[in-house]
Amino acid sequence: MVSEAALARKQRFLDLKKEHGGNIDGVTKHFDTLDWNVWYEEDGTIVSMSKEENQDLSSKYELATFTNDQVDILQDKNWNLYRILVDKNNKHVKYIQVRPVEIDRVTTEDFFLFQVDNQTNRTYDIRVTLSKTQLKFEAHKNLLSNYEDIELSNAVIKGRKIIPFYITTKNDPSFLMKSVNISLEQLLADKKLVVKLEEDYRTCSVFTLKLFDNYNFEVK
Repeated sequence: MVSEAALARKQRFLDLKKEHGGNIDGVTKHFDTLDWNVWYEEDGTIVSMSKEENQDLSSKYELATFTNDQVDILQDKNWNLYRILVDKNNKHVKYIQVRPVEIDRVTTEDFFLFQVDNQTNRTYDIRVTLSKTQLKFEAHKNLLSNYEDIELSNAVIKGRKIIPFYITTKNDPSFLMKSVNISLEQLLADKKLVVKLEEDYRTCSVFTLKLFDNYNFEVK
């Protein structure tokens, strides 16, 4: 036996078909113009999304409405990586935001997160270049000379052999987009390292631990 809900959906479809030229193309174009309904829990966890209304979901969860462009970030993605954020000053304004990822913070004075993309020093230890497809690291000749009498396999900086870099939302290290670890030994040996990026992060920020005194940052 066909449920009342199924019959209602069929009738809505027939009504839409009649309203938009009596063919599927007309209905499809109509749906393309509709906003998306996104249902979410109180903590922002996304539960479901659809262009159709769903009273059952609306009675259990919070509801936000977004345009096609706004919801594009969720298409074919893991929803658990995102959340719905409500504006503190206006509860009717809602955003789709990358879910915060806690970055390990080192509590000693020498190790704290440091925003590399605020640095444009001519004198630098490492130059970081961010382009559409890659993140490049270059060691300055002065840094190389500091390690020229050391076996590179023993090279460390403040007790670390690995240098972490964090690509985050602009000026906010609490929202992690991607992390990249580079080997100090390999950087000293090759003088230049290139990490390929699967997305364009040029509107993001780059943070690292304050292991070196000076960085140079460039976006291409």
